[in-house]
Amino acid sequence: MKLVLGRRDFVRCQILSRKISKKHLNEKGLQKQKIQFYRYMVLYYIHERMTLDIAKAYQTIFDTFNAGQPADELDPSGKERQESFQNFVIYLMLSTYSNEKVDLLNIVQANYARELDAPHNELLARYLKRFLTAELLPFEAKEVENSVAIYEPFREDQTEHASTHMQEFLRQLI
Repeated sequence: MKLVLGRRDFVRCQILSRKISKKHLNEKGLQKQKIQFYRYMVLYYIHERMTLDIAKAYQTIFDTFNAGQPADELDPSGKERQESFQNFVIYLMLSTYSNEKVDLLNIVQANYARELDAPHNELLARYLKRFLTAELLPFEAKEVENSVAIYEPFREDQTEHASTHMQEFLRQLI
């Protein structure tokens, strides 16, 4: 998968990804391979603009960091774990409106409350609350752009469709 993604051959990447058993990746001792597989899938999904699938892949990565092996072995600094959670929530908010999206947003609010309460995720918790309220809330577009520009999905140097993601995020907020 790494080779075909390096060549930007996304069709072959999809074919190869279907040959890998996701059930087998859940076995004990394969956490590193599982995380690597889903990182490659994130690159594929970003290219294909499949935002809900990106969110699910990041959720799987985050859940893998939390389960099984001690966190020191998979992510000694904790940075990748934190980034995977932030990207999970952001891409979930970026996805098009559907019942599945609303269900996942409610699951995030209920099951990942401890992670949302962390000081570095305070902004995400506020936006998540906005997405779950059914009323119109005033906001300043420039202020929102400046506040979320620190996250990976909105950075031009790290993500393929960063400007599109920003426009979609503002549209979803409205």
